[in-house]
Amino acid sequence: MRHYMQSIAGVFGLVVVWWLTTDGLRLVDATTLASPVAVAMSIVDLAVDSFAGDTLLGHSLASLTRWFAGVFLGCAIGVPLGVLMAWNRRVNAFVSPIFEVFRYIPPFAWVPLAILWFGTSLTSQAAVVAIAAIPPALLNAHKAISQLDSTMLSASAVLGASDARTLMKVAVPTAAPGVLAGVRLAFSNGWMALVGAELVGARSGLGYVISRAQANLSTEVVIAGMVTIAVIGVIVDIVLRKATDRLLGWTTTSQEQR
Repeated sequence: MRHYMQSIAGVFGLVVVWWLTTDGLRLVDATTLASPVAVAMSIVDLAVDSFAGDTLLGHSLASLTRWFAGVFLGCAIGVPLGVLMAWNRRVNAFVSPIFEVFRYIPPFAWVPLAILWFGTSLTSQAAVVAIAAIPPALLNAHKAISQLDSTMLSASAVLGASDARTLMKVAVPTAAPGVLAGVRLAFSNGWMALVGAELVGARSGLGYVISRAQANLSTEVVIAGMVTIAVIGVIVDIVLRKATDRLLGWTTTSQEQR
């Protein structure tokens, strides 16, 4: 409870400083930084009235759809590939050089190509999200498998388990905490990449709202979009954390039994 109260106090303090800077002491012009009151009113208006073709809820759902589609695709590629690279030296030797080249290309650099290939569609933004989600998913899966206790894997082989069975029944479940940590990072990376992609190549979504608001010099709408992005990101991360804790409850139980 103390931790939550301190967190709330920190957010409240930030809002107070923000208000003093704008409406309170008027240190900054409203066109440069809108006040928290103006932003709150803007969020209420956006929730009811259409802006850039849809309400705030509609734009949020569009962004969430692209986000989850892209992260699902990125994890579906990154996690198995990371596991196989850690498990099989030949796969690692073949994939590692290719991955090392592509991982240093920023996701935003793929936006022009994605638009050329798929247009300003859901597929275009989802592809950029997937590109951003693959590296953390792959690297964490690779690390989790690589750091497994070799004695445990050898014991499985001695007991007669095949290489594939050891991988699926022993290695992957044991490495699950590290793999799921990578999935959480994939969601985070994908969210940031999505908003950037929507700024330049979308006709809906929160990034598109910010882009249109900036063109209209509506600072309060820009910040309203930013606040919505932050709130959605925090909520999804909390849900993922709780879901991860439930999925990995058996690891806590086994540690307590030891």
